[in-house]
Amino acid sequence: MTVVDIDPVALHIGHLEIYWYGILFAISLVIAWAFSNAIVKRTAEVGHSKMTLNQLDKFLFGAILVTVIAARLGHVLFFEPGYYFTNPIEIVMLRRGGLSFHGGLIGLMVYVWFYSRNNNVPKLFLADTLCFSASVALITGRMANFVNQELVGKVWASEYGVVFKAIDSLPRYPTQIYEAMTEGLLTFAVLSVVLRCRGWLSIGTGVYTALFCVIYSSSRFAIEFFKDVDTINFCNITLTIGQILCIGMFIFGICIATSLLRKCVQNDD
Repeated sequence: MTVVDIDPVALHIGHLEIYWYGILFAISLVIAWAFSNAIVKRTAEVGHSKMTLNQLDKFLFGAILVTVIAARLGHVLFFEPGYYFTNPIEIVMLRRGGLSFHGGLIGLMVYVWFYSRNNNVPKLFLADTLCFSASVALITGRMANFVNQELVGKVWASEYGVVFKAIDSLPRYPTQIYEAMTEGLLTFAVLSVVLRCRGWLSIGTGVYTALFCVIYSSSRFAIEFFKDVDTINFCNITLTIGQILCIGMFIFGICIATSLLRKCVQNDD
């Protein structure tokens, strides 16, 4: 049995406290930037350039800002609206509560649409590029959840359970690790295999966006059953808020895939 008892504060510099969560979150952003940069460079090398590195830097700066704000608002609106509406000052206190992946995703989709429209960069190129970056960054992000002892699993009476001392002394499912391996590593592996088969010219087709949405939503939907989170009755089925949001994300991915298949059939005709 593994016991997690990590001090969330990594460094004390005077009165300044630097948290492990913040460090790992920053690392995930650096990883996302590095992968996006590599994709833009590589597509340019094969004669498929859709944007410059300068455009990418400006895009990512805005994307990070929008994603963090939208992710926070998503957490407020999706998970604890009652609490935050009565304590509005805590909305800006990131140490109270957290960030919602789906909230950040919705904000990012809106930002991609506006950026594409105003800078003449294809939406699907931006989306496909971000999916590669996000899948890798999710590995670090979920490990940050593990270190921060949050989003823990249900009690699991097994020698393979993990005790999160900040929660209690009961062994639980290490759902953060499950998500890192599926939402992050598995998704990136599948996208990489498809890229190897289809080549760099396929970036911008939307196939990677569709795959990301389907794999992420399916993985998280399944893992949510093992999380120690509140549930609600949705269409006479007991689900979590995360699962309901994953259903929408899955449908979105299927819609993109259907559109791509329809285009392939029309081109064959």
